[in-house]
Amino acid sequence: MQREPFEAFLHARTRPGGRDDQAGTVLLWRSRDGLTQHAAVTLGGGWALHKAAQTWWTPRVVLPTPRLIRVSRSVGWWLSRRQLR
Repeated sequence: MQREPFEAFLHARTRPGGRDDQAGTVLLWRSRDGLTQHAAVTLGGGWALHKAAQTWWTPRVVLPTPRLIRVSRSVGWWLSRRQLR
């Protein structure tokens, strides 16, 4: 991901908060230095859209939100949430 355009999008189009069971919550995993390392978005009803890598051949998958959160954990990363406006 290109961080600067993505962070500009987050600033312009989201606000802090959101719920895992609500559509439009952006899940953000950040490293200790605060840089975004991974992102996904909730679809509602307990589901989320996820793409594990940036390569074009990496599939996009829909997973139960709790499972997505669990499999996306990484040492030193913390999870935050932002709601689409």
